Amino acid sequence: MPFITYAYRIGREAALLDEGEWSVIAPLLQDRLTWIKKYRTETGCSIEEARKREPIGMSALDKYEELTGVRLEHPDQLWAIQMKFYGSLCPRCSKPFRTPKAKMCADCGYELPKGLLAGPLGDIDH
Repeated sequence: MPFITYAYRIGREAALLDEGEWSVIAPLLQDRLTWIKKYRTETGCSIEEARKREPIGMSALDKYEELTGVRLEHPDQLWAIQMKFYGSLCPRCSKPFRTPKAKMCADCGYELPKGLLAGPLGDIDH
């Protein structure tokens, strides 16, 4: 079962991926970048044009939806759903801290005691 929470980097709730799940998506995103670079070299087109034509992004979105049951709008959003980049859950509002190094919740303003950091979101029982 995926861990669904607010993902600050995309501005909505999404299913965050642990390292095992990310290892399924990452190669598709890397293949997407390789395809875009190759296509631009061959055609001389802009990045925007190559991104519109690339076929792999939809496969990555499909795989994410298969893993999580959640559909994202654009392949670039997949870079923002790695659990390791988020901090632990805020004790006040239950949204994750923006980063493991956060000292204050970006959503509700809760401040951690002096000297403490949010720490990684880590493995949530999901």
